[in-house]
Amino acid sequence: MLFALLSLLAAPQEPVRVAVALEPHVPQKGETLAWSPKGATVPLRVDGEVLVGSFALGPKGSPAVAVRLERSPGQPQRDVLWLDLDRNGQLDPTERLTTTPKETRGKWWSSFEAVVAVPFAAQDGQPAHSVPYALGLWFVFDPAEPNAAPTLRWTRRGYSQGRAELGGVSTLVLVTEMELDGVITTADSWALATEPKQLLSAGPRALSQHCWLETKAWRAVQIAADGRHLLLEPFDPRTTEAEEKAKADAFAADRTAARAAKPLGFGTDFAAALATAKQGQQRVLVDFATTWCGPCKAMDELVYTAEAVVAAAKNVVCVKLDGDQERELVKRFGIAGYPTMLLLGPDGSEVRRLVGYQGVAAMVAFLAEPATGSAPPAGTKPPAGR
Repeated sequence: MLFALLSLLAAPQEPVRVAVALEPHVPQKGETLAWSPKGATVPLRVDGEVLVGSFALGPKGSPAVAVRLERSPGQPQRDVLWLDLDRNGQLDPTERLTTTPKETRGKWWSSFEAVVAVPFAAQDGQPAHSVPYALGLWFVFDPAEPNAAPTLRWTRRGYSQGRAELGGVSTLVLVTEMELDGVITTADSWALATEPKQLLSAGPRALSQHCWLETKAWRAVQIAADGRHLLLEPFDPRTTEAEEKAKADAFAADRTAARAAKPLGFGTDFAAALATAKQGQQRVLVDFATTWCGPCKAMDELVYTAEAVVAAAKNVVCVKLDGDQERELVKRFGIAGYPTMLLLGPDGSEVRRLVGYQGVAAMVAFLAEPATGSAPPAGTKPPAGR
């Protein structure tokens, strides 16, 4: 009997699994997640005086969500959106949304909020049902581009949230989409926290990864496609949360870089920068940014203040251009994202470019004067077509 007891104690124990029930949640005032998926695009076609289109949402085979965008009588901008909220293929008076268009950065924005039903067929003992899906939609008209192809953009506003006892700790569990398809998979994200504010500010973790609660890690072993249930179990990642964060910190080297006495100085006049460069036979660094671009602000704080970058740009004329203001230059250089950094020769010809946040080491390499006949620094891309 003693031998049997010792064998039982020595046998590996099955992890304690916890079922978590989640409910759809629409953020209230003051509730904003620290992360969100990239907006989806709905191409629209002109049908007389209105714009029409549709987009997919939900499991394969779900009916498309029809949209219809129009103007109220006497309204110069589109302020009415018809949205097939119940997915029955018909647009009725209860599915008419209105807004007041607003001008921002020289463009007219028409923004809407709605809750669409996402249908799920009967499966695994669950009857057929629909899940409410809160989303925000917006249409932008640019007077400077009146013939641009019309598109409607949208993203999810809501998420699923629940509470469970994990290791004796009362825990808030949140699941939200990173792929806007209305179906929860391991490509989507989750978070754990003991307080609401911590939950909203927690960094996103893919559902394929473990998530930390205090000093313990948990992972999802079952995920309901409708986002209503998770099955969790304890997990040993063989590291601490602090060690894991330090290893994953992509900005660590830039944060600890030596700071220059003064940050890199940028002008704002492209023509003047070219004239100066031509006169002094210098190269030109053009930084296309916007006021709303997060990575642009991060580069201003961490990269353009670094001693190594300021030194590398010592003989370079630097100019920063607002992509929302310098429309012609954006077209001329084929700028498709922010930030975009161009290095031009003294004659204004493009030498190379980089797109997106670039760290201190990458910018030093980008600004380096190559030896005659050498290739551009590693990591750079060939010039894009203008």
